Amino acid sequence: METMFPHVVTIYNTETEEIADTGFEPVLRNFITVLEGVYLDASKGSNVTKSGLEGADAVTLYIPMDVKATDGVTGEAKKYVGPVEFWRADDKSGIWTLTANRSTFFVKGEAVHPDWTAQKIEAYYDGVYDVSKVDEKDVGGDMAHWEVGGV
Repeated sequence: METMFPHVVTIYNTETEEIADTGFEPVLRNFITVLEGVYLDASKGSNVTKSGLEGADAVTLYIPMDVKATDGVTGEAKKYVGPVEFWRADDKSGIWTLTANRSTFFVKGEAVHPDWTAQKIEAYYDGVYDVSKVDEKDVGGDMAHWEVGGV
């Protein structure tokens, strides 16, 4: 039986921090989560013609709340936490989040590159999107999901 959620995406939660060991030079840290069992609905190209909007290229990512989430580097299971809890956590291993700002983006497929910048990932992959909105649809049961907008 085919599944409603046949796709894999890689979520990047990124932060830049200044570490004393590096002379306070900014250091990029990628927290990478591979999600298996999502649905990525892309509506690219023709929307620009129909709507005239330059920013009409967009996708919607549907993520069931019981999605299989694993650490892109270690393969360990991860659980979703809200953005405030995630960004405040000293230890971000084992957790992931969705944030509608420049610190979260996703890639269609499995794309694990711990030391790459978003710009380098965009240069190597089609289907790289900044998270533009996150709607939690906690309707209960098997229908509970997030609708994530990407641009």
